[in-house]
Amino acid sequence: MSFDARQFQLEMLKSLVEVGVDSYKENVRINSLLEDKAQKTAGLAGVFLAAALAFMKVDTLSVWPFNRLRILIPLSLAIVLLVCCVGFCLAVMWVRRLPGLPLFSSLNKLKTDLWTIESTALEAYEQGYWGDRAMLWQQVVTAQSPVITSKARWLLIAQIALASAMFVVAILLLFLIEPIVSSHL
Repeated sequence: MSFDARQFQLEMLKSLVEVGVDSYKENVRINSLLEDKAQKTAGLAGVFLAAALAFMKVDTLSVWPFNRLRILIPLSLAIVLLVCCVGFCLAVMWVRRLPGLPLFSSLNKLKTDLWTIESTALEAYEQGYWGDRAMLWQQVVTAQSPVITSKARWLLIAQIALASAMFVVAILLLFLIEPIVSSHL
């Protein structure tokens, strides 16, 4: 069986088109997941923000065993972190155009070029056709990457802000519980 270089090249070009299609689908899936996680993270931050604001009442602060200022500073820090978390999540969910499929006009141009070629020359045109399609998909996937990377970065920052705020609130709650536990032991 002889090696057919032309057939191998065509298969290679067709596989590049398949990789482009698969990469596009994966990028769209990842974009949806990032936005979903941002929405859930913002919701969780909102719950913690509501709980933290509930502590801001004068009656609540008067039962704390320390000076109120020592409580207000970390509590304010936690609130600022939670508000920042919501802001970062909104940056992830901000509607930015995610580059879509290759334009119909580009594919139509390939078809139009095909109709002008005589049937005897179609064999030579086939490699160019698959190469052009692969290039179209590469352009789409390349344009999607910065948007997805940016969203992932903002989501990571939001999650760090949320975790930091949760840590501060947890420490404050431990300081609140400590005198109660000590008095019962």
